[in-house]
Parts: sequence; C-alpha cells; structure tokens
Amino acid sequence: MFWRWYPQSRIITGISTTHCPQDSRSDLPVETKRNQQDAQTGFRRITAALHHHPTAPIPKGELWLGADILQMAGYEDSLNGRVRLIKHLEQDMLCLPTDMTSYRHKMLGYRYFTVSAVKEALAATDLFVMAVIDGPFQRLVEKEGLMAVFGGWVRDREDVLKAYENERKHVLNLLADCLEYAVHGVVIADDLAGDTATFLDPVEIDKHFSHFYIQAVSEIHSGNAVALFHSCGNISKLIPQLIGHGFDGLAAVQDRANDLLQLKTQYGSRLVLMAGIEGEILAQNELSLSDLEKLKERCHFMARDGGFILSSACGLYAGGFLERIKKIYRSMDSHP
Repeated sequence: MFWRWYPQSRIITGISTTHCPQDSRSDLPVETKRNQQDAQTGFRRITAALHHHPTAPIPKGELWLGADILQMAGYEDSLNGRVRLIKHLEQDMLCLPTDMTSYRHKMLGYRYFTVSAVKEALAATDLFVMAVIDGPFQRLVEKEGLMAVFGGWVRDREDVLKAYENERKHVLNLLADCLEYAVHGVVIADDLAGDTATFLDPVEIDKHFSHFYIQAVSEIHSGNAVALFHSCGNISKLIPQLIGHGFDGLAAVQDRANDLLQLKTQYGSRLVLMAGIEGEILAQNELSLSDLEKLKERCHFMARDGGFILSSACGLYAGGFLERIKKIYRSMDSHP
C-alpha cells in the first residue's frame, strides 16, 4: 500500500515481484506443532481480546507475512507455509490479504490469496482467520498513484469519485464472497494518512467514503464477523468517525503516529488495538534490554483490560525479522 512503501514504515527487501501462479494447497490440512487443544486456546485468546477480556499471554498476529521471512524460517510461500510459520511463532491468528486473483504486492512482495484460500483455511485450521481486503481508496491509489489521485481530486473530483465507485463495487463483491464462507473477521485496509495527518480533509473523507465504510461494517457484522480498520499514518482525527461507522478496532496502527497509550486511555472499551511493534524496532540489528522492557511495559498496559492483540505496524518481511520477533515474543511472554 502506498504509504507503507516509505522507508520509515515497511522495510523493502528486494523480494521478487513476479505474478504468482495459482494457489497450490493440496497438502492441507496442515500439520501443526500445537495439539488441537492448544490451537483452540489460541482462537479463544483472540476471541477474548476482541470482547475486551484480559488474556495471558498476550494474543499475537500479523496482517502481512512476506516471502523473505517465510524462506528464512524454511517454509514455502503458500497458505500451508503461512500456517506453519504462524504455528512456529505461536501466533493465534491467520490473516490473508485477499483479492479475486492471486498475486504479489508489486513493492513489498507479500501474497494476495483468492477467496478459496480463505475457505480452505477455515476448514483446515483452528486459528482465528481474518481476510485483509484493500479498500476502494487504497485500490485507486495502487492503480493510479497517490499524486495522480491528488491531482484528479483538485482538477476533476467527479472522475476520481467515479473510479472510486468502481473500486467500491469490487471490494463489496469480494467482501460478500469472504462472508459467504463465514470468515471470522475482515480488515478493511485503506491508507488514508501520512506521518502527520490524513491525505484528505477528514470532512471530505467522511462525506465521500463513509457510505462504503458503514455498508462494509454492516455486512461484516451481519456475517457474525469482526470488522477492523487499517491505515498507516496519523489517523487520530478519523477515529471518532471510524467508531461511528461501527468498526470494532484498528489493525496495524502506528504507535509513533497515533500514541497507542492515549488511544487505549480514551477509547479502550470501544476499540480493539492490533498493534504495538513499530517498524523501527524490527529494523534494529540489536534489540537492547531497555528497549524490550519499555515495549513490554507499554504492551502489558494496553493488554491489561483486554482489547489488545500484539502485532507489528509494518508487517513481517525481511528474513532478519524472524529472530527479532522471536526475541520480542520471549520478552513479552516472560513474567512482568
């Protein structure tokens, strides 16, 4: 997604950008290191967090897993490989970037899966399964470029809104397909902000985009699924809107740009936060004990009343992230 291409957020690792072949998942169901009871415990842990119940250890998940970290862990870049990596890391949820066809993100290299993969994951695992769907604005920016969308917004807004409407229809059709298979949750990923502010005036976002968000959340909830919203950057001014639209929480929201402690204090009982690990932390070659203790303290504060899932704000891409995320997890799971 556009904003996440910046060096200060996701880390670009030179992953191949060739088009993916059709999904190959004939080796499912996946063998796991956890027994069935442990896997169900992970599912219950996510469910408890979503209902704002305290959990121990803190539940864990990631929106994006890249080819590099899969390779470093010794797993293939497939649905099966992702489930194996998740079990290896003892995460509690499987998030699948989802679209009508399977391909890799041009810049970041993570895979998009078809809806059939969501169906297969639900049948083959005991993980909490989330579909991650790019929102209409995000899809438009991916196709046209952010500056082109900005220029069109100024010169001929009606043309931009017509293009947005086409993307909205695509997203709603994709969402309906995911909900048909009773996916546990959906993340609408729409990058609306940069480091300091939203790309468009929040009033304009509310005027032109709120109808889609309200409709999407309503359909997600009608399917007995949870609705989370993702955007990089500073979205603090949008949060009252997002709550009003019915979103249950924020996924991969940046601490540095939004101050998670403040969000937890202000909206703790109304928003689930799937966050906590900044990209800058994962990019460090050495994680100091003091940095780990500070991170642990912040995350345990956010998790104490539930409503918190430990996640990076950037995704796990580089192979070097593997040992760093393990170190963070070990620190997080140790006794306070």
